[in-house]
Amino acid sequence: MKSEVGYILVVDDNEMNRDMLSRRLVSRGHIVDQAVDGHQALKMIYNNKYDLILLDVMMPEISGLEVLQEIRQHSSLAELPVIMVTARDQSEDIIEALKLGANDYVTKPIDWPVVSARVQTQIRLRKLTQTKDEFIRIASHDLKNPLTCILGFSSIIEYNLNEGIPINDDMTACIPKIKKSAILMQKIITDFLDFQAMEDGYLKLVIAPMDINEAVRLVVEQSEEYAGNKKISLHLELESDLPAVNADKTRISQVLENLVGNAIKFGSNGDQVTIRTYSRDGAVFVEVKDTGPGLSAEDMSKLFVKYARLSNKPTSGEKSSGLGLSICKELIEKHGGEIGAHNNPTRGATFWFQVPLNPGTEK
Repeated sequence: MKSEVGYILVVDDNEMNRDMLSRRLVSRGHIVDQAVDGHQALKMIYNNKYDLILLDVMMPEISGLEVLQEIRQHSSLAELPVIMVTARDQSEDIIEALKLGANDYVTKPIDWPVVSARVQTQIRLRKLTQTKDEFIRIASHDLKNPLTCILGFSSIIEYNLNEGIPINDDMTACIPKIKKSAILMQKIITDFLDFQAMEDGYLKLVIAPMDINEAVRLVVEQSEEYAGNKKISLHLELESDLPAVNADKTRISQVLENLVGNAIKFGSNGDQVTIRTYSRDGAVFVEVKDTGPGLSAEDMSKLFVKYARLSNKPTSGEKSSGLGLSICKELIEKHGGEIGAHNNPTRGATFWFQVPLNPGTEK
């Protein structure tokens, strides 16, 4: 498992202690802010989403225990872990801090390996809690609607199904609707598991030479029915002598499916989606250009952010996990490539990515 990196606030009125601890944490990859007293700490906590607070007990004006008490009025132990920093002979303060809701404590003089281990543990526990909360949200919201559809259409079939009586039109019409809902549930769960695997460092690429044109053709073929149902036309502009790239075919196809699927999802009757490939500067480029509504400046800033919701809505009420584009970004960057989007000069938007012919991939 990769080391957990967090956004940490170090609170200590002693500048030397504060700077030393902050430098150590930064050297481990953490992002660190500093507060010189309890008042400043509370203001910073209110304005920022920290993963962990390292809080000195003994401070002037407002003590660390008082700061902790205020924190626990608004944030639980799981939502915002707090590690108290105290002198070895302050056992009463340690007991009081734990009663007030401290997650852990470390003693001065600082034993850095101990601090590092405890910081890692608390950040990991917080992220596990976030993962659990995200899955509960998905289960209670994103999966609820398709599951309700499956149960409803199954009930119709069950009600009309009698031994020896042929399946009628109403029952037949339910079958593709059940399948569609099940596919949506599968995609939502797969996206969630993929994203967590990438965040935890478990997702590995299987690199081999691949023909991106072939992958594009297959994705377009698989998308034709979806596009046809919405009266959207799909066009190919593929470079004929496109060189092969060293990439994970399954994951590149996943990116293509997402980009083409989004262009159809947000398009409407009469729109056109053009998929173009070309090579330049030692890389292969793919563009998915649509004639849809385009993207606002606010949407542009949220495109590849986890669970971001854009102002544009799917034109046929389609649902999504909110993870698709963030997964695409992670996958392309793991190939050493880049991904982006821009509005077209006339109408619609273009999503693009590039993959180096011989990427230095992340492992």
